[in-house]
Amino acid sequence: MTRVLCLDTSVWIPYLVPEIYQPQARIIVEEALSLNLRLVAPAFAWAEVGSVLRKKTRMQVITTEEAQGFFEDFCELPIDYIEVEEIRAKTWEIAEQYKLPTLYDAAFLACAESISAEFWTADAALVKQLIPRPGYLREMGKM
Repeated sequence: MTRVLCLDTSVWIPYLVPEIYQPQARIIVEEALSLNLRLVAPAFAWAEVGSVLRKKTRMQVITTEEAQGFFEDFCELPIDYIEVEEIRAKTWEIAEQYKLPTLYDAAFLACAESISAEFWTADAALVKQLIPRPGYLREMGKM
């Protein structure tokens, strides 16, 4: 069975933009691409990545031109965007189970759980909330 990865925005951003976890993010993404692993994400993931890039331009971390280039690079990646009723229902269940304040993180978790994917994140605050810890959870910071 082919490995499937669901990468959180906290992995995609350092893959694109120089940040503290960039070496780890590059290893994960480049390995997935070189091995032709299936990459999945909730249907809105492109907008979330774009929003973080826009925020970085407002904070003057990157230029608008750099942000646009990073966004275009992201949009060219072979990601299967998942938008099915099962994911929406599972998202709400996961948000309730872990008492998550929003549905964004829960949607990534639902996507991973529904498709039997590994969920990679660098979001330590999210990881702390996930008790009991899902078996599909992988922490980029522990690489």
